[in-house]
Amino acid sequence: MDPAVFKAIQPMLDKLADLANKQLLSADVQRLLAEFAAVVGPKKTVSINFTVDLCDEEREVALPLLTTGLSGFPGKEPFRTWGDSTPQRYVVEEGIQVVPHDRCPECWETWDFKLQNPSCPHCGITMGETCRTCLPSPAWKKPWFSKTIYRVFCNKHANNIV
Repeated sequence: MDPAVFKAIQPMLDKLADLANKQLLSADVQRLLAEFAAVVGPKKTVSINFTVDLCDEEREVALPLLTTGLSGFPGKEPFRTWGDSTPQRYVVEEGIQVVPHDRCPECWETWDFKLQNPSCPHCGITMGETCRTCLPSPAWKKPWFSKTIYRVFCNKHANNIV
């Protein structure tokens, strides 16, 4: 997803998360979920989820942008759940793209643990070749950033490409 579009939708996603939070934490929803959990019995979890996905006509997969919910066990207070993956910037053939870190920036399919699995199993792009992680300029100056990772400075976008 284009970084400008990703940035523009963030306030809307924040508002949707706030609205979902108000509904999920309402006394009626919590009571009903606790009752539901009691009926289904032990060793089972009941969940209510709120998800915002982005669908593209050219791709046959949805890009999850917000996943939140409420879960409950029998005899326990319901608790909030979040299933979002952190956004990550990548440089691919089309330029910089932003997607959840466990998704491919090219095809949007699930692609997690990119250091252990350097090629997307769905479209074949490869980290370090046709896809690079894009870090904000100050990130590579942080002490936690590994000095052994190959860094190339991208003047056009003022980012470091790893």
